[in-house]
Order: sequence, then structure tokens, then C-alpha cells
Amino acid sequence: MPAADQNATPPGFGLTLDTAAAEPRVVVTGELDLLTSPQLQEALAGLIADKNSRRVVADLTGVTFFDSSALNVVLHAQRQAGEQNVELEVVPSPAVSRVIELTGVAEHLSVSEEPPA
Repeated sequence: MPAADQNATPPGFGLTLDTAAAEPRVVVTGELDLLTSPQLQEALAGLIADKNSRRVVADLTGVTFFDSSALNVVLHAQRQAGEQNVELEVVPSPAVSRVIELTGVAEHLSVSEEPPA
């Protein structure tokens, strides 16, 4: 694969950081897969490492596809958050909820069914 294609963002994918909110959040839309998961990982790692926040929200309500690489990113971020004494709350879409349920990892995540305010 040419180098230019490796950094291409698929149509419909979006990732927005809201650091002005009392609880910083990452808002993701579109497909979270092997190509896009690194962007989520980088965003979550940055917010978790920021010493000004005790809670970070991963708003995944707009995610239409969620694969094992994305799940791995979220689980890794949860572990990183715990090490930094930060609460990571995941707000899933139906696609994300299904993967969380099927894999049985819900007990390892702080999942909220309520969309963030």
C-alpha cells in the first residue's frame, strides 16, 4: 500500500476533541477499525495524560462499525486511565454495544448508555 493511502481518512469518519468542556471528550463518528483506531488511541492518550482532568468521555454514539482493533484501543485506554487515576467513560452506539456485549468486556469498562450533555 502506498504511504499516502496509509494516512487517508475514510469518508464519513470524524474525530473531534472537546477540551473546553468540564469533562474533556472525544467524539467519534463513522467506522472505527484498523485504519482509524490509531487516531482514537492518540486522542484518548492525550486527554488521559492531561493532569487537569479526572474524567474523560469517549462519545462513540456516532460509530457505525467497531472492530477488535478499536476494542483493543478502548481497553488499553481504560487501563491507562486507571493508572493515571482518571475515569474513562465510554458512551457506545448500538454497534459498539454489540461488540462489548459479544466479547464480554463490559465489566472492564465504564459504560454509560446516556449520551453526554
